[in-house]
Amino acid sequence: MVTPSSRHCNDEEPLLPNSPDVPKRPTPLPRIQIMVLLLTTLIEPVASQSILPYINQLVSELDITGGDSRKVGYYAGLIESLFFVTQALTVLHWSRVSDRVGRKPVLLLGTFGLCLSMLCFGLSRTFWGLVLSRCVTGALNGNIGVMKSMMGELTDVTNRAQGFALLPMISSIGVVAGYALLSLY
Repeated sequence: MVTPSSRHCNDEEPLLPNSPDVPKRPTPLPRIQIMVLLLTTLIEPVASQSILPYINQLVSELDITGGDSRKVGYYAGLIESLFFVTQALTVLHWSRVSDRVGRKPVLLLGTFGLCLSMLCFGLSRTFWGLVLSRCVTGALNGNIGVMKSMMGELTDVTNRAQGFALLPMISSIGVVAGYALLSLY
């Protein structure tokens, strides 16, 4: 049965009328700024996933479990999950700080802190050293919200969907790259 409202429905006609202030053709993305932002986005999943291939062996070699091999998975999971817990606790704070001091300083501080804390993780030889360095890595890597804000600022109405579609793609590439870098080791 055809209702009066669906009789005049056309699938090719936009739901909202075109407004004069919205250009019909998408404007090109600012390539250099988007590439820098995507490279910064690539670092986070590499840092979060890069310890997975060797964390179990590291926990057992550092004798964190006291010789009980059944506890290796528990401590390895605890160390790995601390990254995500501290990142979740600090992501809104980093977003607020970026509103006050600017996006670039926050991204630079987060990237530098991420590199430094990953170096500290690699040099840690105690359980608490591993825990502290993973917490610092997660706390300094609350750049996800800042990166999305920057993507919104770099794009406009006509190319925003194209710009935001790049973020999950780069994150997925970073997850794969985190594993691939260590398979070369």
